[in-house]
Amino acid sequence: MVYRIAILGDFNPAYSTHHALNNSVRQVTRLFDEELQFDWIGTDIFNTATLFHHLYSGLWIAPGSPYKNMQHVLDGIKYVREKRIPALGNCGGFQHMVIEFARNVCGITLADHEESNPGSPDLLIAKLSCSLVEQQEVLAIVDKSSLLFEILNKEKLMGKYFCSYGVNSSYVDQLQKKGLKITALSQDGQVRAFEITDHPFFIGTLFQPALTSTTEEPDPVISSFVRHSILHRSNQSPQ
Repeated sequence: MVYRIAILGDFNPAYSTHHALNNSVRQVTRLFDEELQFDWIGTDIFNTATLFHHLYSGLWIAPGSPYKNMQHVLDGIKYVREKRIPALGNCGGFQHMVIEFARNVCGITLADHEESNPGSPDLLIAKLSCSLVEQQEVLAIVDKSSLLFEILNKEKLMGKYFCSYGVNSSYVDQLQKKGLKITALSQDGQVRAFEITDHPFFIGTLFQPALTSTTEEPDPVISSFVRHSILHRSNQSPQ
């Protein structure tokens, strides 16, 4: 049996982060006996219902926004959130997971991204005061009951980035009240990771785990995502 994971994003050979993601896939795959297949699928051709009908068992929302088709990205995130399919989003993926949650769970229907729609009255994702392009920082895992803490089993981690946008702190309380658990913060208290408690695996990180993954130490967040994707497919009953 082949376990397939969809990488939702517009692959660009000029992006070092996309090559890092592919490298991390090869590093993590070595940890598993199962046959794994990772497929990049462009946001302009992504069809949620077709792809997840007994085909893909996990969704990785890749960095690289603005995407060619933002609505397809949001539709894909909504689908895996509601259908309890494992999902991992980094950088742009993290940002659009927040927007989808704000629109469809919090009722902030005009929630948007400053990069693609700066005129929106509800900019859930706003430009950072200091760019994190090619930066790194020490983060605190602030919730020891979180899946992130269970995966890493430590209170601090090093996050590496290639982004200039993050969560608008004005909306954090609304997001939390509706079930978005904030799991990691920067030293100045900005959101760097979240998850949904009542979902098997729905984790977003502003940092990119692929940038710290190595052959000797494949990233544990990515490997946990893969493991949950395998379990999801294995536990599905044939229809």
